[in-house]
Amino acid sequence: MGGSILKRLNNKIQSIPVGAKSAVVYTASSVFTRGLAIISVPIFTRLMTTEQIGVVNIYNSWYSLISAFATLSLTSGGFAVAMKEYSDRRDEYESSILTLTSIVAIIIALAYAIAPLFWQKTLGLPNSLIVLMLIGFLFAPARDFWLSRQRYEYKYKFAGAVSIITAIVATLASIIAVVYMSNQDIEETALGRLFANYIIIYGVAATIWIYILLKGKKMYCKEYWQMSLAISIPLIGYNIAGQVLNVSDRMMIGRLVNNSAVGIYGTLYTVSSLSLLVWQAINASFVPYLFQNIEKKNHNIKKISNMLLEAYAVIAVLLTFFAPEIVKILATKEYYEAIYIMPSIAAGVFFTSYANLYSNIAVYYKKTKYVMYPAIVAAGINLVLNYIFIKLFGYMAAAYTTLFSYIVLALLQAFWSNKVCRENKNTINDIYDNKKLFILAVATTVVSLFAIPLYSNTILRYIFIIVAIAVALIIINKILKSEMIKNKKH
Repeated sequence: MGGSILKRLNNKIQSIPVGAKSAVVYTASSVFTRGLAIISVPIFTRLMTTEQIGVVNIYNSWYSLISAFATLSLTSGGFAVAMKEYSDRRDEYESSILTLTSIVAIIIALAYAIAPLFWQKTLGLPNSLIVLMLIGFLFAPARDFWLSRQRYEYKYKFAGAVSIITAIVATLASIIAVVYMSNQDIEETALGRLFANYIIIYGVAATIWIYILLKGKKMYCKEYWQMSLAISIPLIGYNIAGQVLNVSDRMMIGRLVNNSAVGIYGTLYTVSSLSLLVWQAINASFVPYLFQNIEKKNHNIKKISNMLLEAYAVIAVLLTFFAPEIVKILATKEYYEAIYIMPSIAAGVFFTSYANLYSNIAVYYKKTKYVMYPAIVAAGINLVLNYIFIKLFGYMAAAYTTLFSYIVLALLQAFWSNKVCRENKNTINDIYDNKKLFILAVATTVVSLFAIPLYSNTILRYIFIIVAIAVALIIINKILKSEMIKNKKH
């Protein structure tokens, strides 16, 4: 009996298309990796000072920003195109563009070597951490290229295992390093945590770097470089703008306030962004349905997109109302005083989902420049507002400037996506219920901010949470009965 059940289960698994299996494994490994980072937060907040956690946040922020240029955004679209174009020369192509990113990394290293003190002051990081960062710029692209190719070729088992094992070992190494340094009363726990974590990650990347170069044996190819850069260079601006929007608040807090404030703000920002894991899963399921039905006259995109955003709105709101409990679990009393920034950050993160719905349309019509423009404008506004208001009101102001910037991003994305639709003889109103989505976005922001006065009234807050959970269950039930889910089953 047991063997029969296992056999049927195995047959069902085998019948699942390899593309679907691959998508599930990569999504699961991504969620696992990010979830691991969240789970480890309570350990670090109790062993490290807010100042040292601030150093970690600053390092990660600068790395994210500079790597958008250092990698030339070669995995943002051009790589997948090349996998198709050069299906019989993938090894050569891979080693060729890895040489290209390695040259960029060496140029960045030389720029640092010419004026190390200037860059240390600019980045707010010591020499040892900048050197660690430079090592990452050299080797990390190899891991990105390798994973992208494995994903393209549906070789999900080994790639998923490498991602998960690397994340586990790196996290354990960083915890051991911080525990050891804390027991030895060594203050520079940020250095220990970062080096322990990234030596594992960059070590794996370095191994892949050597493997790709030896297997491809192609250092330079004009055709490969030209094709890749033609696609990727326009995306560099978008990626840099996106990173500025994501991390400039922490950088400016470090410059205008101190690293301790960065530690508090960065940790609560991470907690407030937890719902993004849910949205990424929602959007990954919605995009195929959108792309398959966008040109059809009779579709349920409006209805389904409304339900998906409603479900995510409830999740974002619940996160803000559960904020006191979440912070008590993940952090210490030092962080609790800043709990009032969480609703505005969570509302800002919600607007990224609103923007995503519209950017999906621009991507469908292959007009990625219309995704870049809103990001650049919003990033510029964010930089200016952060500089003004952090100086005037302290680091908590960054939460509200970020919310405003994300609202600008969402509205501009809706505007430019409408333009894309007109250019392609379609209308945005035939795809999305713009009025309802806008009202939902405004309502989500207002309700999220309404959580602030309720933090001091636990009973009222819990009543609201119960109502929100009931609403969420109703919406989820509707989604499960929707056409999108029925289509996935067939």
